[in-house]
Amino acid sequence: MSEVTDKPVDARALHLQLAVNRAHAAARAGDLDLAARLLDELGELDGAGEPGEAGRATVVAALNLRAKVHAQRGELPEADVCWSRVEALAPDDPDAAAGRRTLAKIAAGRRHARPVVHTGRVAVIAGALAATVAGVALIGGAVKLISDDDNEGGGGGSGSVAEADKGSERLSEESRRADELKARLAAIEGDRTADAEQRDSALDEVAMRLAMPGVEIRRHAGDVQLVFRTGVFPYDSVIGPEGAEALTEIGRRLADLSVETPVETTVVGHSVAVPGGAPSGGSVVALNRARVAAQYLAQDSDLRLTDLRLVSADQRRGPFPATAANAPRNRTVTLLITPKGPPPTP
Repeated sequence: MSEVTDKPVDARALHLQLAVNRAHAAARAGDLDLAARLLDELGELDGAGEPGEAGRATVVAALNLRAKVHAQRGELPEADVCWSRVEALAPDDPDAAAGRRTLAKIAAGRRHARPVVHTGRVAVIAGALAATVAGVALIGGAVKLISDDDNEGGGGGSGSVAEADKGSERLSEESRRADELKARLAAIEGDRTADAEQRDSALDEVAMRLAMPGVEIRRHAGDVQLVFRTGVFPYDSVIGPEGAEALTEIGRRLADLSVETPVETTVVGHSVAVPGGAPSGGSVVALNRARVAAQYLAQDSDLRLTDLRLVSADQRRGPFPATAANAPRNRTVTLLITPKGPPPTP
């Protein structure tokens, strides 16, 4: 059994592994209903969306356990479906091969399915209950796949007692591992919640500090967009006096803001599609407007031009709907202010 490490773990993989561990523990304790319910809550599993070999192995383990629980409950077709899916993911899996061989013998009439134990909490009698069906045994509260040799050779009672002891040890180990996984998952989710709260607080600070007359603040999930209510450029890349004044003031506020809340600023130039010109793909005029706006942001502040990212927007993506009436307003720039993420945890 692999030990828990300090390597980064995908939250989805942890959720899956924790659920499978809980289902294993329930099955070993004889609570097949709980095991089935925990496995059903995982939904359809095919391994395609799971990260790496570990995620794929967990899916195989979940499907194998689901097959054994189905078999123990007398749901033989469902067990066969699960084992066939295991073989699709892991063609050499011994549990799936043995289980499907047993089911095939039952279907061919060469072997009888034995009575199924009740599906709730199963009592352990004398430490070793060997109720078998479709090659699956519940021994000492542990689900185990029985090979053809086990069924035909008879087997001994002392082995069943030893298996019961081992099952108890495995249950304790799985419970400990499940607790560790649960704690790690809670820590990951806690870090994500803290990061989200920190980002929301930073976005609120940006929106508050940059609010000013003539500027519309559009608060998004990951950034704050500043939109000028009137066009900044009357024509070409010639800036108007009101736009120049507003950009200079925003530059000073951005410089002050960055001292406490580090941000990244993207200056987006906009242009209007004209007859004979390209209808999309950005334009040189839009990029020049972004360059001029950046100069005004930096001229009376501590901002450096190299701190500002300049881009051209698509002609069809102005800040206002592309109508003739809005054309003067779309000869402009917009600013995207994005808080910088927290430093990586050492």
